[in-house]
Amino acid sequence: MIAILRRELGAFFGSLVGFGIIGAFVVIMGLLSLLLDPMGGGGDWFRRGELTMRTFFGIFPWVAAVVLPAVSMKLWAEDRRQATFELLMTLPLPTWKVALGKYFAAVAFFGVMLLATFAWPLMLIKFGSPDWGPVAGGYIACFLLGAAFLAVGAFVSGLTDNQALAFFLSMLICLGIVGMGELRPLVGDLVRNEPLAAITHALSLPVVLLAVLASAVGRDRALGGGAVMIGAVINGGVYAISTLDWSESTMLDVHAKADMVVAAFAQASVLDHFKEIERGIVNTNGLVFFASLIVLFVVLNVMSLESRRYG
Repeated sequence: MIAILRRELGAFFGSLVGFGIIGAFVVIMGLLSLLLDPMGGGGDWFRRGELTMRTFFGIFPWVAAVVLPAVSMKLWAEDRRQATFELLMTLPLPTWKVALGKYFAAVAFFGVMLLATFAWPLMLIKFGSPDWGPVAGGYIACFLLGAAFLAVGAFVSGLTDNQALAFFLSMLICLGIVGMGELRPLVGDLVRNEPLAAITHALSLPVVLLAVLASAVGRDRALGGGAVMIGAVINGGVYAISTLDWSESTMLDVHAKADMVVAAFAQASVLDHFKEIERGIVNTNGLVFFASLIVLFVVLNVMSLESRRYG
């Protein structure tokens, strides 16, 4: 596993592409952090005369969702394109060790990307007296979220030999993961207006998503297509059922269960956990959430590789 890790780190730092990704990340984060208002009022650091890390941490999830797929897209897609994938699979190593070696190399590279942004905390030391709790919490949150995005990207990269496709799909998934946190108002409106639909969506969509992921791992198009079709019928048909007359006691029970959907959605919101740790509240809930997300996609990556190694 260490040999794989060294090989991948050499690939990251042995070409200008790796340094280009680091440079682009630092420049994008720097410009947006300086030009966007941390309080949302339309001004920037120069107009406000205030140095803060709030904008940096606020924009990180969105920037990382676009930049980090460029790091992970080559993890497996490049090997499959150059026909070195078969060579890796013939090594006397378990598949999970090969996968972890590549994944840890990507995480180490991402750690260097974060280190390159330490100019912001240094400016805070120079020009102010920062509260280091939120700063440290913010960097921990950034690292955990970035590690989760890289796990997603490693899984997607293992499904294709096209780096551009791996980048695009990883970016869409990562943006979707971040965007879920912005959907809470819509979920609240749906619970109030269509509680039965909210319950149905909450129960069926995760199952459909898992089925699609399983079909990608096992290369079973019938499973993925069938799951999508059944999910569409169930989630579309529930609105017809909602038009039926229900007793008052039944509706009260449905609304009570729909309120549980909002609570569950909050627990599944990446941005909520990210912002909590960013404020310096590093609790078990957030750590377990990000760890579970990482483990899920690393395991899916290993399973998809196993299906190709022995399939």
